[in-house]
Amino acid sequence: MKILIIRLSSLGDIVLTQSVCARLRERYPDARMDFITKVQYQELVSLMGCGLNFVPYGKTLRSHLALRAARYDLVLDLHNKLSSFLIRLAACGKVSSILDKKRSLRKRIVRGDRQLGIRSTIDLYAGALTGIGLSAQLEAPVMQVPELGLPFDMPTGKKLIMLFPGAAHYTKMYPLASYKNLLSISPEHCFYILAGSPAESELCAELHRAVPNTSLNLCGQLSFGQILKTMQSCDLVISSDSGPMHLAASLMKKQIAIFGATHPRLGFAPLNPHAHILCQDLDCQPCSLHGAEKCPQGHFKCMLGIKPQRVLELILQLSGHRSS
Repeated sequence: MKILIIRLSSLGDIVLTQSVCARLRERYPDARMDFITKVQYQELVSLMGCGLNFVPYGKTLRSHLALRAARYDLVLDLHNKLSSFLIRLAACGKVSSILDKKRSLRKRIVRGDRQLGIRSTIDLYAGALTGIGLSAQLEAPVMQVPELGLPFDMPTGKKLIMLFPGAAHYTKMYPLASYKNLLSISPEHCFYILAGSPAESELCAELHRAVPNTSLNLCGQLSFGQILKTMQSCDLVISSDSGPMHLAASLMKKQIAIFGATHPRLGFAPLNPHAHILCQDLDCQPCSLHGAEKCPQGHFKCMLGIKPQRVLELILQLSGHRSS
């Protein structure tokens, strides 16, 4: 049995496919399972813990011919875009199934129908399994934490908070000024570890400069494995609706997820009983599926309405402290 799983991006979406991979491995314990994605996510595939073989995504004729030569029995397209269609076409599996993204449903949610909602994206992934006769409710993703040392000296006597201030789009990011305020009013026992992608390096650097004695900037310096290891060693993870949010959820860490332009009803909520979601739930939320570069109404109340003191109170509550 040879299985090909397709999910080319992005970080959070790939993390959520772990649930599918685990279910497939349970059903086909001896199968060869290949996972095709962009090369920057190779390590992420190895951390899923399902005996997956990484296949680098390439747009060349040679790469597509190699997929044809592999002779897959099952092809599962969990991306459902033109690029994944071409992969699926090249792989020519004996059986294929495709993710239904519920685009029309999500558009109705964005347009303001507050009666609609999707529990989680993994429910949509489960629909792709139903297409191959493997009907089952998927468990929450579980990523594997590698055995390696921490890339920093652990502060003692502190509450360690891993903070991911960035996001792919501006309207999904808690404002930098609000983060600066949050860190400046935090008590001394709170120590912030700043992390994110290389694209967010300046953002984290500016935040670190605001509170150099109670923060450590590791942005752009950590592999996926090191991020998971650091998360495991921290007391709390704070992020926006982003890939790191799903990484933290996969470890069942205490976490705070801040939603702005998007909304948990779109199916992006962290699958974690220890997650605390901060969302204003305004009439204009969500205003987009994946965020945008500016607030379409110009007020950005979805984020500006979440005051730093409110975030701090939740931090102190989760750490067993109370604000004075």
